[in-house]
Amino acid sequence: MSTSTENFLRKVPLFADLPERDLDRLCEMVGKIVLPAGQDLFVEGSRGDRAYVIETGELEIIKNADGRPVLLSVRHAGDVIGEMALLQDEPRTATVRARTDCALYVIQAEQFDFLLNTSPTASRVMLSTVLARWRNTSTVLRQSEKMAQLGTLIAGVAHELNNPAAAVQRGSQQLDESLADLASAQTRVARLDLTPTQQALLDELGARVRDLASRPADPLDPLSRSDREVELETWLDERGVPDAWELAPTLVALGYDVDALAGFAAQFTPEQLPGVVAWLGATHDTHNLLAEIAQGASRISDIVKALKTYSYLDQAPVQAVDIHEGLDNTLLILRSKLKNIRVRREYAAGLPRIQGYGSELNQVWTNILDNAADALESQSSPLPEVAITTRQEGDWVIVEIVDNGPGIPPEVQPRIFESFYTTKPPGKGTGLGLDISYNIVVNKHRGDIKVFSQPGRTCFRISLPINFDAPAGKPAPVVVAASSDDDQMRRILETAKTIAVVGISSRPDRPGYSVPAYLQAQGYRIIPVNPNLEEVLGERAYPDLLSVPEPVDVVNIFRRSEDVPPVVEQAIQIGARAIWMQEGIVNEPAADLARRAGIEVVSDACMRATHRRLIATARR
Repeated sequence: MSTSTENFLRKVPLFADLPERDLDRLCEMVGKIVLPAGQDLFVEGSRGDRAYVIETGELEIIKNADGRPVLLSVRHAGDVIGEMALLQDEPRTATVRARTDCALYVIQAEQFDFLLNTSPTASRVMLSTVLARWRNTSTVLRQSEKMAQLGTLIAGVAHELNNPAAAVQRGSQQLDESLADLASAQTRVARLDLTPTQQALLDELGARVRDLASRPADPLDPLSRSDREVELETWLDERGVPDAWELAPTLVALGYDVDALAGFAAQFTPEQLPGVVAWLGATHDTHNLLAEIAQGASRISDIVKALKTYSYLDQAPVQAVDIHEGLDNTLLILRSKLKNIRVRREYAAGLPRIQGYGSELNQVWTNILDNAADALESQSSPLPEVAITTRQEGDWVIVEIVDNGPGIPPEVQPRIFESFYTTKPPGKGTGLGLDISYNIVVNKHRGDIKVFSQPGRTCFRISLPINFDAPAGKPAPVVVAASSDDDQMRRILETAKTIAVVGISSRPDRPGYSVPAYLQAQGYRIIPVNPNLEEVLGERAYPDLLSVPEPVDVVNIFRRSEDVPPVVEQAIQIGARAIWMQEGIVNEPAADLARRAGIEVVSDACMRATHRRLIATARR
């Protein structure tokens, strides 16, 4: 490689302090390429096997976010690009495209590893570069995510406004013609020399028409309505009433059948009847259109009010937030996306308002509900459903949003709140929605957000303090499971035959060994579950419950409380009848999940001590 290459690389911060020998070696190993303007150097999602140094020209860094190209930055001569994928050994996170004709040096993965392993200075510079780029990418994409969400909301609101706006426009156009018909009908009625009694009857009928325009008569099934319209049309034709086919549906809507219409017609002469019926039809059409316009305008007003409340426009950043109102407004804004999904609300009565950032909490509801809608998009059986429940637990408000979609794979669940982590294909998601939600709930409101998922049930549980300005350090509520009663525990112990022991130990001095050993001696079939053991108590050990090849009656858990949820999920999948959390182990959310799946739960109780107290003593 030429001296000019060495001089150029020496000016790049990443290589500036390399020993002369190492730089000479690097210069011998690097290649060089030319990239014409408009051509991609690499694309998002492709394998990252090399890094590049720009010698001349400019490159654009482009990230797909929900199908929109977002320009993250423009890189110039001397910049290193493509190193992030090498460091993380992951696919490219963005597309790089030549803005102008470019010349670049190419560094293979092996050469890049050699550089970082041999030069502490290069490692420090790379760390600084990575942090700066992460901050820049995070800032740009967070703003883009918010704008994308705003665009989604605007599209949803526009869709919701379209129908009532179209109804108002259509009604106003038809009203012009209807008013002309009503004026003509009124002129005709004025020439009929009606008696005071007849006029009073028409006045009464006009009031009834106005009332029914906004409150229709009892609906008929389509077949009965059609039969009645034919009967009335025939009756009107026989009496020489013009446009009987147009008037018959109106009279049916007003609740008339042949007998009722005959009783009405008896109040007028044959000469008066056509004019009176025409006036009745025109009056009904006019008031019906007015009611339609009023309903459309009212609907538009409701949507605008919901949007204003959703965004907490013109209100202080922190205020008393009505959780139910925020959820309802979010559902209204997202109604077009949730139109094929049944939404079930189970709101707690008297739920207190909380101190919080209302518009940002609505962003949390929007992100979670939007993800649920995406998960349920292609589901047809069972009926796609989202259930929203709220409750108060001490000084906390709990919101659960549950969908019956395919669930989140276990290997994905620990990472769903990470920045930029997404399971959607490139361009379909930025991986920031749940990260933003986590920061709003945990960092801004000092609350908590957790996910419990299995096929057919994914639950996001959001815990929010009623007053997040309470003394710092006050822990989130620890909900202690209600003590299991003796009858329940006796029934479990008497009916169980097979017990899978999760977290079993091979050390006789540990309860994880002595308790299942005791139970085995009492005649129970013990199935050890521990990925670090091959055999214990003379039985083969399995890495997890899903690997157990035979039915399990009870799952006995010797794991930390925070490790219980995935065990419970597996217990549900294998169809266990009961879950027994050993003494000192309490995880009420996981227990609640098991109970909802129809599994009995015992918490914070020693299975050996309980057996001795309830079963062994009774046998003596």
